[in-house]
Amino acid sequence: MPVQLQLPGNTEQKNVAPTAGSSGRSLIDKIPVKLVLWLASPYLAGQTYDSAIDKAHELYKKNRFTGTIDILGEDCTNDDDCVHFLNAYKATIDAVAARQLPAARDTDKLTVSFKPSMFSVIVPTDSRPDRIKLLAEAYDRIQEVVAYAKARDVRMTLEAEDHRWADFHLDTYFSLLKAGYSNLGTVLQARLFRTKDDIKRFDESTRVRMVIGIYNEPASIALTEKPKMKEILVEYAAELAARGSYIELATHDSDCVDNFMQKVAIPQRLPANRFETQFLLGVPRDDLQQALVSGKYFAGVADNASGKTLEYLSDMARTGVPVRMYLPYGKDAVAGPYCRRRLKANPNMMAYGIKNLLHLK
Repeated sequence: MPVQLQLPGNTEQKNVAPTAGSSGRSLIDKIPVKLVLWLASPYLAGQTYDSAIDKAHELYKKNRFTGTIDILGEDCTNDDDCVHFLNAYKATIDAVAARQLPAARDTDKLTVSFKPSMFSVIVPTDSRPDRIKLLAEAYDRIQEVVAYAKARDVRMTLEAEDHRWADFHLDTYFSLLKAGYSNLGTVLQARLFRTKDDIKRFDESTRVRMVIGIYNEPASIALTEKPKMKEILVEYAAELAARGSYIELATHDSDCVDNFMQKVAIPQRLPANRFETQFLLGVPRDDLQQALVSGKYFAGVADNASGKTLEYLSDMARTGVPVRMYLPYGKDAVAGPYCRRRLKANPNMMAYGIKNLLHLK
């Protein structure tokens, strides 16, 4: 019998903006979608699960990087779209199970990521009278796809979206975890004020991708300065690690990675099976990624270490830590909005995209 999901109320969000990132159109909003897709193409793993899995095998063979595969799409408005994504994820899971990476460590295996709004016809804060029924149906679809993956030994990650989804996404995650779906991880966003309290729900049974968050949230509920978000991200990662969670540090900021290592991994002596690093496909961080996966990063910081710390760093230099690339795929109609949002969150990606496409260093 399925675990009852405690569906969240919609009262605590009344004083914030109804949607995230509604601060007006930017220059990137005015760029034609074809140009957006051209600029952002280095960050996409193709249009099909086969192309995404091909990319994953290419990265593993060349660099020993692993990946998480994500079908682009969000904000469904009808049952047919939800069923489409449910079936698309089942097909992707079958393909991943059939073509898993030849990795010895479970932490180096391919995973699959998905968004809750792909399985719901409404946002959780909607006030329509059939809200509870519709959200229960969304929960059932999510449970179905996670169960399908568990039966095929494929790990999944339930992603975070804007603040309207936070209660539903976390309540769904913990309900499924309680029901025995140990193949499921989730995401926390450092920028949201509520994350400070949400962390208290996590323990050694959980797997958490820690991000700053890509949604431009209202200042009443979230941080607005990225340096502060990155500082808080490391603090939250430290608390999660102390609670026993498996940490997935998702950032391209090398200083943030250094801070995590110096303030979390090394002091807590986290072994390579307790954390990993994650990056977007196409963002140039080759030297850092290679140093992490090979173990050279840890050899490089061991010079002034001694005792237990030196022993730990020596072990990490031998094993390295997983480097996981985010491998989204999808047709142009759904890839366009994703790419536009990524470019708005980090305009430097336009320069990265041009350099990648022109094969410039």
